[in-house]
Amino acid sequence: MENKYSLPQRYSLRDLGVSGGMGDILSCVDSHLDRKVIIKILKNNEEERRLLDEQKALLKLRSKHVVQLYDIIDIVAGGKTKTGLVLEFIEGSDLEFNIEESVEDKLKKLWQIACGLNDIHSAGIIHRDIKPSNIRLDENNIIKILDFGLARTSGDDASTHSVIGTLGYMAPELWKRRNIHFDSSIDVYAFGVVAFDLFGIDKPDELYEQPPAPVKQSFLSREFSKFLPSDLVTVLSSCLSYDKSQRPTMESVKDIIAKHLLKNKHRALFVLNNKIYELNARKKDVAVTWGGGSQMKIEYDGFDFKITSFSGDVTVNNQPVTLNKKFPSCSVITLINGSSRTFVTFDISRPEVMS
Repeated sequence: MENKYSLPQRYSLRDLGVSGGMGDILSCVDSHLDRKVIIKILKNNEEERRLLDEQKALLKLRSKHVVQLYDIIDIVAGGKTKTGLVLEFIEGSDLEFNIEESVEDKLKKLWQIACGLNDIHSAGIIHRDIKPSNIRLDENNIIKILDFGLARTSGDDASTHSVIGTLGYMAPELWKRRNIHFDSSIDVYAFGVVAFDLFGIDKPDELYEQPPAPVKQSFLSREFSKFLPSDLVTVLSSCLSYDKSQRPTMESVKDIIAKHLLKNKHRALFVLNNKIYELNARKKDVAVTWGGGSQMKIEYDGFDFKITSFSGDVTVNNQPVTLNKKFPSCSVITLINGSSRTFVTFDISRPEVMS
């Protein structure tokens, strides 16, 4: 194995790897921290300074679902100094369709991708090349978004003079002849296409036209509804909107996916007259009576807890009851019987999606 690079002393070469879009990719060991790392060598061209500036933004980004940039170093090759990016080493495999995988497991992956993209966008970065080969599932089933070779910082100056990206994942606004301005919504579009890959949906021909044509709503509804409820069909379809202003944020996408992953996993508990009441996926409603025939019915719909009917005098957090309004995480229900009041604490456990 010929090593043409002179690395800083703390890094020892494991494998020369391959050449990528940025330049050569080296597999190394960081002896100071005893961990494997990837070092990407930037090519010497007019784009190097721009690319280096964009990569520096990643130094501040910390996300469970985004490959971490540890350091930027100088490397000597053939008597010339080049820039190297020291990146997290991730064992695993690229994202791919698995016919044996459940819909819930696919949704968990999609949620992790959405979380990573939300973190990227929150850091003011646009990835620009979201596709399955840039998304890796590590040994612990954690999704990691990779390869920021096309990344740009967001803002009014996010533009390019040429069509750059991967055919089939590029938003239509990227296909102008010159002065192409873009924002994070191009990643949202690519995310919608990745959903096709994850669920094994044959991608429509419209995506491969240059520029891509609008994808028919009838196709999106028909294909996504084979696996998903209507509100998830709507949000994934909107990711592929031809009009970028109609695409959702990745924050809203991750939140609605999380909502469905947590369906029927909540629990509510309260005590009245020394009797414990619990609502959950197995016990979805309870009727409470007090005073001279006053009654209230609370129901769990798999997502939220709501009062669906009542008679008599009752308040929630000192406010009049609104039918079918969801309870907050912790509430005090006041049951009123003439001059007497009974206070009931209504506690809800709201689990989080864990990756």
